[in-house]
Amino acid sequence: MYTLISLLLFFLTNEVIYETIMNAIVLPIFFLSPALFPLESLPGGLAVAINLNPFTHIINALRSLIFGKTILLGDIMPVVALLAVMCCGSFGLAMWRLKKEMTH
Repeated sequence: MYTLISLLLFFLTNEVIYETIMNAIVLPIFFLSPALFPLESLPGGLAVAINLNPFTHIINALRSLIFGKTILLGDIMPVVALLAVMCCGSFGLAMWRLKKEMTH
């Protein structure tokens, strides 16, 4: 996620704009995860949005590890795959942009 946000730095000339955009992306993702509140007591639409957030599943896996429960590989593998695809895609895009900047 941070790699994708860091890619924005190549397109922005001012660090203040970068920090603003980063906070506008990271903070809603954090607040739409069950890190601060339980998922069971949420209304329907908000619960759907939180279940689509990949950090929800990572936080649930970390809680299971802390409380000594088992983690099913099938539950966490889609999240790991999604994060790997996002990292590889943003890294490739950053490399393409950097090569483009270096040739001009």
